[in-house]
Amino acid sequence: MKLSAYAKSLAASLMLAPLGAASVVASPVADFYKGKTVTVLVGFTTGNGSDSYARLVARWYSKYLPGAPTVVVQNMPGSGSMTMTNFLYNVAPKDGTTFGIFNRNVPLEPLMGNTNARFDPRKFTWLGSTNAEPSLCVSWHGSPVRSIKDLQEREFTVAATGINANSGLVPTVLNRVMGTKIKVIMGYPGSNEMSLAMERGEVEGRCGWSRSSLMTTKPTWVSEGKISLLLQAGLQKSPLMPDVPLAIDNVRDEADRQLLKLAVAWDEMAWPFAAPPGVPADRAQALRAAFAAVLKDPELAVQARREGLDLNLVPPEHIERILEEVYATPEPIVAKMKDIVRAK
Repeated sequence: MKLSAYAKSLAASLMLAPLGAASVVASPVADFYKGKTVTVLVGFTTGNGSDSYARLVARWYSKYLPGAPTVVVQNMPGSGSMTMTNFLYNVAPKDGTTFGIFNRNVPLEPLMGNTNARFDPRKFTWLGSTNAEPSLCVSWHGSPVRSIKDLQEREFTVAATGINANSGLVPTVLNRVMGTKIKVIMGYPGSNEMSLAMERGEVEGRCGWSRSSLMTTKPTWVSEGKISLLLQAGLQKSPLMPDVPLAIDNVRDEADRQLLKLAVAWDEMAWPFAAPPGVPADRAQALRAAFAAVLKDPELAVQARREGLDLNLVPPEHIERILEEVYATPEPIVAKMKDIVRAK
């Protein structure tokens, strides 16, 4: 994705933002939302990054949505947020009263031929993402692993929820394209349990862990030296972590680079919010405008800093481009990824 295109789509979304904030006069959208309840679904249990972002957005969302409806958060965990994603696409009301946040990797599942993924991610009504950020591989202080070189020379155990989540997919693909020796222990319910597994010594670390989630749930682990940041797995380095190496910079083979890109492109939409397909156009525009306006709210920005949450709007147009490009990936690369996923 070219930066200029990203900038244009960001500007377009920000231009819409005042519309939501200023819509205090009577309008069909305001009339519809007045007195209603808007539900924000979260595909995970409480206490992880997705839940934190959902509650942050929900707290200010009514301020910018015409009609000032009540906004509530509902957790719907299961299968790495697949349960909620299927519900959002197939069952949730398509009238603009429901939207949700799910795992960034879930949109990959239909491409992988997962029959449990009963949705087409290109048809969601995308609101945007609260930011873009590469995920991390980290090691606990008791592990001798401190670098990419160490990952390539000795076995390193990490906790994961499943192969369809960053925690499982990223280390598995790194083994394929970088020759790392990461042993992935799957089946943990969520982020809190994976962190606890490190503390207990069940595993040596985690991969596919977003910086926001790390700083929200374990804000002192880096400063106290409890973990080492081994690598970033994304398309580009985070400016907040300039000294942490980028995995793709260590991959030379073009086919392997394409495979890794397929696994980590989702970090460009790190915390994705979407409504069901088929939301009426005027309400979809209002939902998007409110989302963009919320992320510019100065009070929300203060609260986000307190919670260690990074904010940098990724517009819905950018997410739609990511999906189109990913779903146009050459079939041989897709086949390789399918083999990786099926093997687990």
